[in-house]
Amino acid sequence: MVVYLCFDIEDLVHPDSDDIAYDIATLLADDGVVGSMFVVGEKARLWERRGRQEVISAVGMHDVALHTDHHSVHPTVSEYLADLGWTDGVAEAVRQEAPGVQDLARLFGRYPTAWGTGGAGWGPQIPAAMRQLGVPGQVYAHVRAGGTGAGWFAGELCYREYMPFPDYEDGYADDAAFAAGLPVLLDRLSAAQRAGFACYGLFACHPTRLRYKEFWDLLNFRHGQNTPPADYRFAPRRSDDEYQTSLRNLRRMALAVRDLPGIEIVGTGALNQRFGGENAPLAWEGVRQLAQTVRDTATLEVSNPVASPSQTLDLLARAALRLAEGPVPSFLPLRTVLGPVEAPPVLEKPLAVPAAGAVTLCRALVGHVNGTGHLPAALQSAGAAVGPGALLRGLAAALPVWEREGRAEEITLLPGTEEPESAAPWAARWIDEAVPRWAPHRPDLRVDRLSLHTRLQSWSLKPATLVG
Repeated sequence: MVVYLCFDIEDLVHPDSDDIAYDIATLLADDGVVGSMFVVGEKARLWERRGRQEVISAVGMHDVALHTDHHSVHPTVSEYLADLGWTDGVAEAVRQEAPGVQDLARLFGRYPTAWGTGGAGWGPQIPAAMRQLGVPGQVYAHVRAGGTGAGWFAGELCYREYMPFPDYEDGYADDAAFAAGLPVLLDRLSAAQRAGFACYGLFACHPTRLRYKEFWDLLNFRHGQNTPPADYRFAPRRSDDEYQTSLRNLRRMALAVRDLPGIEIVGTGALNQRFGGENAPLAWEGVRQLAQTVRDTATLEVSNPVASPSQTLDLLARAALRLAEGPVPSFLPLRTVLGPVEAPPVLEKPLAVPAAGAVTLCRALVGHVNGTGHLPAALQSAGAAVGPGALLRGLAAALPVWEREGRAEEITLLPGTEEPESAAPWAARWIDEAVPRWAPHRPDLRVDRLSLHTRLQSWSLKPATLVG
């Protein structure tokens, strides 16, 4: 199993927190261990303004990713996305996060390998925005598909599974607590390995918390507050002995993980390369199998590594058009297809669609995907609004008939779910509950639109698979 060690370098308040990043980066490099350094864009700019080139150089010995451009400074990611739709939300995320991407690339001489969520400040438009910006991965994503440790969402490689050291940073500062926590951590990693995870994140620490007993943002950015730099409140410090103990135990933890049998520590950039691409040509037998899976489960399946529900519908529509027009193709290419941008309607009763109407529906769906990259929220047939879920089930049932008859036949569209079954409970847990609870967020933050778009883009979810 591949493990990536995560360090969230984000403290915009305490100037001497710069030294902590330097110390950690240096001790890891001395042992040949690569860390995944998630650096806030403004933090990197502070290093530049303070002339801390030695910190930039030390951190640059490791994997460098963006940990949002401003983290807890308001508006946070969730706050600037909360009232937006899909398209304008993606555009706003690009506008807000591009400076961080560009400044990390400029300061470190290479492009950030990922974008890491800051706290619970996330929105479903972020993966799509990172795809536009050329950032290949998203860590601490608020979505999950399958049990590999990585998945595709909105066309972006997303990592969800990670674990912290027991008691987080406080567990490093005391030798007795560390001695009790380390075996627990190693057992959990071994259990994840036995469970078949391809990768797992190990949240090593917030470097600032090795020196400070409270978070910089909770003191200055709680509940929507933006404290001016001249008025920053500073956290109580740990003693020098506690700090040195924390560094020593952090090092012991990294080496213990490195030495676990079957465990390899890599940075997120190398990890991205371990996974195959989202798209590949699919043999006709694979199209048949996808249709069979839909018929067997009658659900929108997000655990199939071959194709997401949106890719499956797009494939079946293109397959139906090919069957209506000629012989069965040997292969059909998968392509990136995002979910609808508005809530689909649910059929009130079964709808019989004649052959010509079924072909028209398939052409309309494929044309919409060609033009927008998204599934349509609804298509019209015989005066009824047809959602993508009903069309997926209808095409999956019709495909073997069309193939056997060599021509289009009537299809029946049945009422049923219009989003993956896992979408609502996942959005409830990681958007409806987690996002408002994050202490920096303003108390009146509404997350209903974030939740809706998370559910709709669950159409694009599927597990990522290792190359080979």
